[in-house]
Amino acid sequence: MKRIAVSAAVLACLLMCSKPAEMVKQTTTRVANKVSDAIDANVPWAGPDNGAAQARDQQRYDLQWRQLASFRAQQAAQQAAQLAAQLAAQQPGTTPAATGQQIRIVQGGKESFKGLDMNRINAAPMRVPITGHDSGPSVLRVQVYLDRDHFSVGAIDGGWGKNSSIAVWQWQRSHGIEPTGDVDEATFRSIADAAGNVEPLVKYQISADDLTGPFFTIPDSVYDQQNLSCMCYQTLREELAEKFHSAEDFLAQLNHGVTFSDLKAGDTIVVPNVRPAVTADPHDIAKIVISIAGDSFDAFDANQRLIFHAPTTVGSKYDPSPDETLHIVKIVPMPHFHYDPTLYAEVPDDKPDAHLNPGPNSPVGIVWMQLSKAHYGIHGTEDPESIGYVSSHGCVRLTNWDANEVSHRASEGTIVAFVDTKRSAGD
Repeated sequence: MKRIAVSAAVLACLLMCSKPAEMVKQTTTRVANKVSDAIDANVPWAGPDNGAAQARDQQRYDLQWRQLASFRAQQAAQQAAQLAAQLAAQQPGTTPAATGQQIRIVQGGKESFKGLDMNRINAAPMRVPITGHDSGPSVLRVQVYLDRDHFSVGAIDGGWGKNSSIAVWQWQRSHGIEPTGDVDEATFRSIADAAGNVEPLVKYQISADDLTGPFFTIPDSVYDQQNLSCMCYQTLREELAEKFHSAEDFLAQLNHGVTFSDLKAGDTIVVPNVRPAVTADPHDIAKIVISIAGDSFDAFDANQRLIFHAPTTVGSKYDPSPDETLHIVKIVPMPHFHYDPTLYAEVPDDKPDAHLNPGPNSPVGIVWMQLSKAHYGIHGTEDPESIGYVSSHGCVRLTNWDANEVSHRASEGTIVAFVDTKRSAGD
């Protein structure tokens, strides 16, 4: 999902995330009168982001997050008794430990996926430590296990980087391990045991439902987009990559020689062994803490235990004060979108409105969680591979699969706090 599209929001829900404050003041009253009872969401149209891949590559190995105030404070505030209690009891929401494969651990060395099929990747030894620019079967195994432990790394791609490192750091901090963001043997065994030591790759049989679609080519123009019955997936490969929490190119790499458009019901492909989608409503998230400059989304239960982590990307104009605490007031699955040109300084006011149908390729993805401050919200995205790396339009963005899980585990009234604002990132 590589497209930045257009939309508009519940009383301009996302306006403050991407417009200067003075423009918000000028448009809020007008928008309120125009969409009084709408349940829509709004981000400006930026057009295709041709620089996104380059920006993502530049940010992948950026270690500045380690110096942010919240990460330093968390590291300094470890309490042995609380951590010991967490170690003694399995955390809610994690996959139950199970007897899985025997994993051989070796020290050092380099890896790659070159020439490896599913069986050889699954049988590969686990090489530690993992840090820096590592990639290969060991990184893939850790990414899959973290995903199954509900410590998401965003789009799984078999390569180390900031998203994976922060997920490990948060796992270590919440499990009594010295937080480094690197994977040593003790850290790996903790993550793997919680994930059941399963094989990182499995075979998946294509179903008739997978092929149903519908699949649409999504045009650049918002006025053409509004003619679509949904902002659907564009290809089967895109749909399957999202279903298995993967980068599209990596899924294709795992299935070398497979033409996804030729797949039929009953055919099999190789996929990461990720956690199943949450469909129940446990409502076990009591508080969410978002590090704006650290691109970190952390959810805690009523006992202040960290039970869900994901990378996030916050809009480039979105900078609440460091002591700001809000709460979720509305959770809307599959929201509709209203594009109102009067909301955007760069668009003439006499341009016509447009209305977009829901779908995974909408600018706010498959769910919108409205916050108690006007125009602020948590939502999905049409570009999962940008999460954690590229900040442009939108409010608090998650991958669609992570946003979906949060929407089932959080509730109206769940507290949302912000730390590490962009202004304080260099402090």
